[in-house]
Amino acid sequence: MTIRSLSLGVLSAVVGGALLVSVPTASQLTPAADWEAPRTPWGDPDLQGIWDSKSTTPLQRPAQYADREFLTDEEIAALEDAREREAREGPQGRDVRAEPGSEADVEGAYNNIFSTGLGTRYSRTKRSSLITDPSDGRLPLLTAEARRVAQAREAAAGRAASAPRPRADVPYPVDTGRAYDNPEDVRLIERCLGVTIPCTGGLCGFSRLVQGPDGVGIYYEQGHGGGGYRSIPVDGRPHLGSHIRQWLGDSVGHWEGDTLVVDTTNFTPQTSYMGSAEHLHLIERFTRVAPDLLRYEITVEDPTVWTRPWTMELAPTLQDSVQNLIFEAACHEGNYSLTAMLAGARIAEAGAR
Repeated sequence: MTIRSLSLGVLSAVVGGALLVSVPTASQLTPAADWEAPRTPWGDPDLQGIWDSKSTTPLQRPAQYADREFLTDEEIAALEDAREREAREGPQGRDVRAEPGSEADVEGAYNNIFSTGLGTRYSRTKRSSLITDPSDGRLPLLTAEARRVAQAREAAAGRAASAPRPRADVPYPVDTGRAYDNPEDVRLIERCLGVTIPCTGGLCGFSRLVQGPDGVGIYYEQGHGGGGYRSIPVDGRPHLGSHIRQWLGDSVGHWEGDTLVVDTTNFTPQTSYMGSAEHLHLIERFTRVAPDLLRYEITVEDPTVWTRPWTMELAPTLQDSVQNLIFEAACHEGNYSLTAMLAGARIAEAGAR
């Protein structure tokens, strides 16, 4: 696996007429008084390694913790125990099977042994939500246009829901009942379009970070959806021209003390992050706070989608680099599922005539 050398730039950027400024929020992820981050041979903080950012901490704060930024150890243990028990025992646990060897059994989805979330624990931040700003742990209000788009999407989903549903005797059916008229109807993960950033979902838990004097490289492994490489210059160069658009945007970074700050713009209209596309603007802050722990803050802005910027905090943990627990995803190789789904839809249509 080769990760190209990379580069840097200016922290603040004007996007859509708004100035986004990254302001660190209060956190339990602070270095111990006697902790000093390891250094690279050229003197920068060493952030290298394979990092796992999966956790069961929800993005938004649940209603029962409306005034609680952090949970107790006892509350977290109870939540984890309940989640593991539900996953294994049901009534809708993924290990529930139809009659072995039956058609319904074959049509069911993967069971828990193939689930990336199995065994995943609450974040070491102990936060009740990943979102740290706004202070209520909830996403900001959508703009009027974003609400209109969301309502249109929900209406389309409602039409799909009126179609014949999967069989009731198939636990966790693969067939969702939605249309397969064109490749564009299928989710990005099934089209092997790879990772988008911020990469924070369950299938995007592992990443490899490497450094050079002039840049940082990150490889994201996103399960069967395909991974993605990201090059971040830290040599002082500015952003690319606004007419140059890239799937993972254009990232430039610099160091603020022991924190790597990365500013990313220039996403494409095909980018899809919670309804945000070409106007997406990110500021990320990577700080090593312990031998096995990063503090990873992400500030998200898109004035066409949200009425204000918002910030979340993750706590990636260092994995065993000797065992090389991350591999390059080659989703397109042998990806027969998309062709098969579209072909199957055409056969079903012919049979219905």
